[in-house]
Amino acid sequence: MCNQIIKIALAQFDNDLNHINRTMSKIEEIVKKASQKKVDFLVFPELFLTGYDLPYIMEKNNILEINDERILSLCQMAKRNDISFLIGLPLRIQNRVYISALYINCEGNIEEIISKNYLYGMESEFFTPGTVAKLITIKGFRIGIGICFDSAHSEHITALKDRGIDMFIGSSLYSRGEGKKEMEHNFSQISCKYDILSAVVNYADKTGNWLSCGNSSFYDKTGHIYMKLAECKEGLLISQIQKDGTVCKYV
Repeated sequence: MCNQIIKIALAQFDNDLNHINRTMSKIEEIVKKASQKKVDFLVFPELFLTGYDLPYIMEKNNILEINDERILSLCQMAKRNDISFLIGLPLRIQNRVYISALYINCEGNIEEIISKNYLYGMESEFFTPGTVAKLITIKGFRIGIGICFDSAHSEHITALKDRGIDMFIGSSLYSRGEGKKEMEHNFSQISCKYDILSAVVNYADKTGNWLSCGNSSFYDKTGHIYMKLAECKEGLLISQIQKDGTVCKYV
């Protein structure tokens, strides 16, 4: 039987901080480019829709609800370009605010709402933690999702592995210096310990007061990076893989 194949793209870009409508235009450009390259699943960094500026998000009430017209626009974007993607944003659900990511499928439907379970630093002052480790299924692949600091917690990865994931992807923001070391350690260990492919997508350069280390990467099952983007470099990092974990094409 022919092995299932999926093409995944990591979107390492910077956004227009706190200007959602301008960022929406950039997202559409990225989505179109990924669609032209026949990508099945596109992943954006943590809180990409607003940027990672927590006090400003709360002060200006830059928090979305699921019926927000901009979320509807994102759904239409996915359907129009026949592509599935994961987009990070602050989301209000039943009067609680979460660091979330929406998995929007290629038919334009929100298939899963994923919220960050393990909050970092001052995030706990503004946000409620999620409680469930979630995965998505696309083209027969079961992909576990984590939002940044989730990847540092073995409980999160173990819960996903117990549900039979083929791969783990982190929608993240890691800073330069120690942040880069932590990112590489976390994802190398995830792949090596759990015998799965993993990937992390990061901002290219800056969001809020954070200087990102870039280096969005794909890791093989031995924990080695087989593809990555440089610090400060915007672009799509695309890998085509088989369900058995074989990397069958670099794009």
